[in-house]
Amino acid sequence: MTVKVDRELYIGGSEANYIYMNYDTKTFQTWWAYKLAGIPREAPANRNMEVGTILENEILDLYEQIHNVKGERGLSKVKGIARANTDYILGDKVIDVKASNQAFEWVLTGTIPIHYRRQLIHYCYVFEIKKASILAYQVDDSLLANPFQELDEKLMFEIDVKITLDKIKEHEIRLQYLEKCRAKYEFPTKEGLDVFREAREDR
Repeated sequence: MTVKVDRELYIGGSEANYIYMNYDTKTFQTWWAYKLAGIPREAPANRNMEVGTILENEILDLYEQIHNVKGERGLSKVKGIARANTDYILGDKVIDVKASNQAFEWVLTGTIPIHYRRQLIHYCYVFEIKKASILAYQVDDSLLANPFQELDEKLMFEIDVKITLDKIKEHEIRLQYLEKCRAKYEFPTKEGLDVFREAREDR
């Protein structure tokens, strides 16, 4: 099911990293001010993001061809203040597509950037899914200059990302606290989060 919603009223997957920030930073406070005001905020674009958008369906086509599978693309769902627009869901797993010049490094080190991990936690929370992975494609200067080339399966990697129930629970608490703050039209505080968490644990 795809749900159309006003982006400024919800916290999306690409914004998941904000909810873990220090609430006193200018970055967080600016972002939260836009949320309280319900004003759309343009996301900064760069060439990597543009190419990633162009390549997303091509990468998924290649993935389905190689593994002989058929998943669901572009599903959206709202859960409280959280909104999730997924790239791909295959059975009980959510897969996020990333075209990056760092894909090789992620595979070699077995790690992905923390904001991508939190994005997947967000999707797992909203869709109530326990499995997640990054479908990474290694991008070079040639592909950045001309993304309409035939893709090479040797440059595509699926990286499983372990999402624990504890991580999902913490994500839920932070989201619900921010939802409470928005309802009161106020800025969150660390002390407020601690009180909210303790009240949840005492239930």
